[in-house]
Amino acid sequence: MKNLPWPSLLLLSCMACLPGVDARAAEFSASAFGTLGGAISDRGPSYQRSIDDHGTLMRDSLLGAQIDAKFNDRWAATAQMVLAPATDEDDVLEPRPKWTLLSYRPTNDWLIRAGRLSLGGLLNQQNMDVGVSYDMARLPNEVYLLSSAYDFDGLSIAKTWNTAAHEITLDASFGAQHRDYRGYLNASGRPDYFGADLTGCGLVLTVTDYAQAMYRAGWNLNEIDPHAARGIPETYAFIPLGGGLYTLGQPEYRATITINSLFLGARIPWSEFLISCEATALLIDDIDPAPTTVGAYINIARKLGNWTPYLTHARIWTNGMETWRRVKGATPVPGLVTQTSIDDLASSLAVYDQNSWMLGTAYAFTPKQKIKAEAMLTHVGERSAMVDGDLAHENVTVFSLSYNFAF
Repeated sequence: MKNLPWPSLLLLSCMACLPGVDARAAEFSASAFGTLGGAISDRGPSYQRSIDDHGTLMRDSLLGAQIDAKFNDRWAATAQMVLAPATDEDDVLEPRPKWTLLSYRPTNDWLIRAGRLSLGGLLNQQNMDVGVSYDMARLPNEVYLLSSAYDFDGLSIAKTWNTAAHEITLDASFGAQHRDYRGYLNASGRPDYFGADLTGCGLVLTVTDYAQAMYRAGWNLNEIDPHAARGIPETYAFIPLGGGLYTLGQPEYRATITINSLFLGARIPWSEFLISCEATALLIDDIDPAPTTVGAYINIARKLGNWTPYLTHARIWTNGMETWRRVKGATPVPGLVTQTSIDDLASSLAVYDQNSWMLGTAYAFTPKQKIKAEAMLTHVGERSAMVDGDLAHENVTVFSLSYNFAF
């Protein structure tokens, strides 16, 4: 199923057709947000798609605008557009609809939303584009890369329970999206994109204490239907050549794959500090190109007047890299398999072995304007698909500076 082609004006127009809604009495508000962010590393290979030793504005910069319409105490609508890096091409900016939805609140403890939503269970899932809403210069890619629940066209139903000490919300959702996946072919020296249609559902449980503490657990089930005619490789074939050598044969393909995504997160005040931690796991069908992967981070921050310094440690690892090692160690055979094709196939596998330390600070001019600076040291172990190129057992240092605003 493709992304639905209607977002903004059609959504608001439909409100006028709903019973009990008087569009002339609607209260409209407009807002904008954005980040102008630069990043530079000490290494030539691109990291996280666009960061290299030449510097880039593409990794973190974006601009967004949003219109909200409140028709009465029950009905409301939101339309949001962002200008951000394209999902299917490097070094290109493109506008695309984000939050574009109808919401219906029959009672204070029920909320029904339909349209374009972000359905995952991460702490900053719904505000990740609004950089001024958090203090880290960049949400840890070791965790946020793994969520496949952005920009679904679908339905969300949330139920809230209020106790004397906590607010508890359970959100059930279903939706579909088109998504572009990026890999990098090391030997050919170019990115490789492929599109897929996703359908998914999920549950997210959130508990807050009416202050800063928040606890969240989530689960998403997604089915991925690649656009490629043969589907997606399921198992790679290895042909013995004798003497311990082998080469690659034709892989077996399957039409769709299923991914279970699990999320856990907490944001807890502790003395003068605020501790945030999250973990996510992708439990994928037994296919060679994308083994089960786990990511996690912990962030410790302290507010000192307008300053908020922080320290973050993040890690991502793949549970088993044997297939990647075997592909990488295959022997080229003239007329059958070239060294270029072997290296390209190995680099296209989504395997990760890396950890990062981030030391940074945010300075808030106002609640809606921040400058952030960060130094990040990433150690790449045996292999990380976040790096374009053959970088192993080495460090990458990244310096970032950004201006974040909302009004």
